Amino acid sequence: MMKKFLLFAAALLGAAGVFAAPESQIVYPEYAVLASGGDIIVRDYEGTPVLKIGKLDFAWSSPVAVPVRVEQTAKDTFKIVYRIDRDDSGKVALEGTLRALPDGHIRLDWRLDAPKPVKTGGIMLELLPLKGTEKSAKVYKSGLWTRHEHGGIPFEVRDGYFRSFRNENTALWLLLGGNANYSNGWSEHPGFTKKEDGKFTASLEFLVCAPELEDYEAVALFHKRPLGLRLSTEKPFNLWESGSPELKVQVSNPYNRPKQGVAFEIIGRDFDGKTVLKESKQLMLKPFETKELTFRLPEAERTIYFVEAKAVIPGEKEIFSRTNLAILPPHEYRHRRESKFALSAYFMIPSEKDVYALMQRMGVRILRHGDNRVTGQYGILALDHAGIGPDDSPAQAAKRIGEMVRRAAERRNPEIEFCNEWNMSAKSAEEKRRRARRYVELLRELKKVRDEHDPELKIIGMGMAGADTAFLKLMAENGAVPLMDGGVAMHPGRGNMTPDYEGDGWTYLGAIRRWRKAMDELGIKTMHLSEVYAATCPNDSWKDSYRHAAENVILTYAIGLAEGAESIQFYQLHDSVWHDLGGVNHKDSEYHYGLLMRDGTVKPSLLAYAAVAEALDGAKFVKYLDFGGKVRGIGFSTPRGPLAFVYDRTDGFFLTERTKEFAGTEPWVDTWKSRRKAVFDAAGDTVTVVDPIGRAKTVRAVNGKVTLELSGAPLMVYGIRF
Repeated sequence: MMKKFLLFAAALLGAAGVFAAPESQIVYPEYAVLASGGDIIVRDYEGTPVLKIGKLDFAWSSPVAVPVRVEQTAKDTFKIVYRIDRDDSGKVALEGTLRALPDGHIRLDWRLDAPKPVKTGGIMLELLPLKGTEKSAKVYKSGLWTRHEHGGIPFEVRDGYFRSFRNENTALWLLLGGNANYSNGWSEHPGFTKKEDGKFTASLEFLVCAPELEDYEAVALFHKRPLGLRLSTEKPFNLWESGSPELKVQVSNPYNRPKQGVAFEIIGRDFDGKTVLKESKQLMLKPFETKELTFRLPEAERTIYFVEAKAVIPGEKEIFSRTNLAILPPHEYRHRRESKFALSAYFMIPSEKDVYALMQRMGVRILRHGDNRVTGQYGILALDHAGIGPDDSPAQAAKRIGEMVRRAAERRNPEIEFCNEWNMSAKSAEEKRRRARRYVELLRELKKVRDEHDPELKIIGMGMAGADTAFLKLMAENGAVPLMDGGVAMHPGRGNMTPDYEGDGWTYLGAIRRWRKAMDELGIKTMHLSEVYAATCPNDSWKDSYRHAAENVILTYAIGLAEGAESIQFYQLHDSVWHDLGGVNHKDSEYHYGLLMRDGTVKPSLLAYAAVAEALDGAKFVKYLDFGGKVRGIGFSTPRGPLAFVYDRTDGFFLTERTKEFAGTEPWVDTWKSRRKAVFDAAGDTVTVVDPIGRAKTVRAVNGKVTLELSGAPLMVYGIRF
């Protein structure tokens, strides 16, 4: 430390260039912040300039706030005085403060007066990397694993989105205050928000630390946590084809003092709740030391493991993290061209190659959007999906229609789903009528351009939110039916009930049958289910648990095929949302619709998707089954013999009670209360039973009969008569 300090002091006193005679300075052994005029520069311990903090540009309006003077109001604090250029109102005023602390934290705060119509949403702060400093292109999106206050399942909360600036001596980790997507080589978005007094405020905070620290270590130090903890594997999606999965756990001490008596524990469970890994040990971590521990999970033909690791220092709050590891053996689909299995949305994380290979293994045949020049290599057919807003101008609509037809031709998309859920935001009957009229006008324009430039392209009518048959009929009254030569799409949203529930409201089977009835009345033949769901927002009684999601994916596809859907498009492959890829938001259920967790690891529902795709490969619907009592099923013929999806509805269709303090259940906990034995006629000496994550077992028949234990979870059974 002393050596660093002496080097730094010499740099300040010598002819080091920019700040030979600084007006203001905050100096610590590890770094300094210096100001001359309006320039603010952060330097490392050798005196090398790292970052310039400059002006604020009102990107969506004219003004620019230029720092012209820095006043030192305390040993660790600067006041920043700004000149406002290009201010037509003459009323924009900005004041800023910077506080730099010995622990490496540098905080910037602003208070802004900005009258209407000045737009503050796009304000960008100039942050210029200096002297070879590199700014990270990728944002590190940190999530903090947290226990549920009512004993539900743990979940991640947003722990901050960070970007780093590094040279060989120092790293500055910036906690982003605004939109992480608003970034370029020279600026970041602080995110001004309006307060009750009418003024706007924003803050940004840096941490100065060693450049060797990895992202999770730097964030632990930023938040002054005692340790850093990371779980990882070398496999994309933590997914193996066979063997014994290996998990690496890194426990890090990001401080310059030792950490003793660290109590480390790890526990792993399988889908049945069996503990397959359990170890504990005491660790001693030297200053800046990281210990890497390696653990192996049992070999299995097909399974999923749920692992939690935690590290606790006496007197400190526990640090814990979770992840999933899975085994999914290779499989060859022999009837892919006829498959209705589809995905509605996906992100190229961790890479395009990995994502398409995963889709191929899952049995995905159809994508709602994509480029067939790429997807065709994986046996996947990409449709297109594009939209126009109900209030877009005629010029905007014409331009957009031209673009989408050209794009579909370039990407060789055979069909395009046109627009999305206009019915959802229409608040009145008159607004629905207006939108239906406008939609059909746009359909005509699209058909005209299509006929001229890509006549083979089929048009699928708007993906409707729920079975809004009234809106569909309004479209038909305005002439939509002959224009939708690819049929129509619908999104059968589902709440806290099983997919086979046929009631009104946000149900799956009920919505499909109401929709199909309206289609038949209007003469529409083809139905796409362009968004189907098994969302898993933790501790949300309206969404699925991780276990129920797997069960419900099985029934979603069996029912969709039975009801004649042309495509059954799961929404979506990844957790998070398109404008916040890999993001964390436990308060927004939109972040939890994926078959993959935020960290890219497999949920039980992804294994279910693969399992039901394998089972229904080449299948034809035969009939719905009623075995008496509460035992229900769906029967198919397959190249592998008759297949029955069977389940017992003794416990009813509703999965949860909707309470304010609802606590979700762990994925290895089976919550079905009733277990009932049912006797079936066997077609041979044995039957094969496949569970919701694809694990198969053989059950021997006795005197032509086989007895199976059923619950509300569907089983896929080969070899019973129906």
